[in-house]
Amino acid sequence: MFLRSRAMLVGLVVGVPLSAAFLWLALRGVDLDAVGKVLATADVRLVALGVLAMACVSGGQAVRWRAIARTPSVSTARFVEMVVSAVAVNDVVPGRVGEFLRARWLALAARIPGGRAFATVFVDRVFDVVTLVIFLAVSLPFATSAEWLRRITVGGLVLLGLVALVLAGARVYARRRTRERRHENRIVRRLVRDTLEGLAEPLGRRREAALLGISLATWSMWGLAAWLVARSVGIELSVVDVIFVTAVINLGVAMPSSPGFIGTYQWLGVSVLALFDVGANQALAFAILLHAIWYVPTLLVGGTLLLRRAVLAMRVGPAVRAPLVEASDA
Repeated sequence: MFLRSRAMLVGLVVGVPLSAAFLWLALRGVDLDAVGKVLATADVRLVALGVLAMACVSGGQAVRWRAIARTPSVSTARFVEMVVSAVAVNDVVPGRVGEFLRARWLALAARIPGGRAFATVFVDRVFDVVTLVIFLAVSLPFATSAEWLRRITVGGLVLLGLVALVLAGARVYARRRTRERRHENRIVRRLVRDTLEGLAEPLGRRREAALLGISLATWSMWGLAAWLVARSVGIELSVVDVIFVTAVINLGVAMPSSPGFIGTYQWLGVSVLALFDVGANQALAFAILLHAIWYVPTLLVGGTLLLRRAVLAMRVGPAVRAPLVEASDA
């Protein structure tokens, strides 16, 4: 609860104003009538294929998360539901609260400690960062240099370094901690302990390679969706261009922003396509469509799933709900 509240506060105080500034930058000097004409003439068939490709992204993320969690009692379909529902929450609530909620949902569904569930979400996001940094490293030599692009590159490397430090610290903690399990009354302490122990568990090289393969395939589908949307508005992107756009936009939205990355997404889309000499009107139309093909479906589908979850919870009642954090004392 504390982490979720802090994340929401950061999202409101930092993310929303920052996104508003980015939205202003994206709209500056743009002819909105011209943007509307580009959107009106977009190839609907290609946009529809883009929606399907984005749906595959959600499916790939769910498959990867389930492989990380190793909870056979929870089906892949349930993982897809949790992923889409979490994105729907992030669409309307600041601070990416959906990430904390999907850890809670997994803890309840698999009956595992909340800290271990949160560790699986963290590792899941680690593979996203690693994959996107790989994409950026592969495509960056072919891109035009820009100051904001260098900042995103440095930010991505710093984020990767921080992730490495967290994982290394968790393993040091797990090695030094006594194996005798002490009863701990404080929920926060147990949550932190279980999270660190979950992060310290080695995945093994084969599993790491398999998870990275799923991540590469998943983000390649995102790139395919971007390519389809670009084609729908008359923008031609090469394979390297698509890899670059995928990395820049998705690493860029790691910064604090408004719910659903509104404003940030548009600025990143316009800015990255400007490097390929795409006009601002056409680039903004691309950014709006690319944003819409995942934002609208996840909001509608995820919102429906959240409503269904709320109704079922009311029917079941609080008496039979599993706790978020189980006392995992031996």
